[in-house]
Amino acid sequence: MNYYCIACRTGGEAKVRAHLNKYFGREFADLNDVKVFYPQRRMFERRKGKKLVTDQPILPGYLMLSSEFDLQDRVPEVRRIPGCYGFLRNLDKSVALKGADLQYAAWIMGNKGMIKPSKIEYKEGEPIKVLEGPLKDLHGTILRVDRRSSRVLVAFEFANVVRKVSMPVEFVSSDK
Repeated sequence: MNYYCIACRTGGEAKVRAHLNKYFGREFADLNDVKVFYPQRRMFERRKGKKLVTDQPILPGYLMLSSEFDLQDRVPEVRRIPGCYGFLRNLDKSVALKGADLQYAAWIMGNKGMIKPSKIEYKEGEPIKVLEGPLKDLHGTILRVDRRSSRVLVAFEFANVVRKVSMPVEFVSSDK
């Protein structure tokens, strides 16, 4: 499986995703050949004292693609899509993700582009134990725990940059 990342206008990810699905559906005649995801996380928020569930982007301005085919020869056509800046490239000018970027994309695609809250066990002074959910097989580092907001701050590397992202969690048991 090959994984790719496409940069697009922030806020216009849904439109670019629709254009990409239409383009690849026309080119490959089957939408299952190329899957386009807008990576998001399901978060718990408090507004006016009420707990709400919202979906927020993990990487604003980026879409992830998975395909059995090599999409290197599709670079010019994809770049012509309105709002699309093109594929992210490696140092050797190839567009297929490699190394840590490949692992991260595979993790996102394995969760179908939506990172839902993980169940964790947390005791003060001890390491966090992830019982189930997407964070169980995470390739990042948990930096901070926020019990009130049901979140953990995770650092991961993508495109040779360490990014810190707040991820949703559900506490199973805790020691206060």
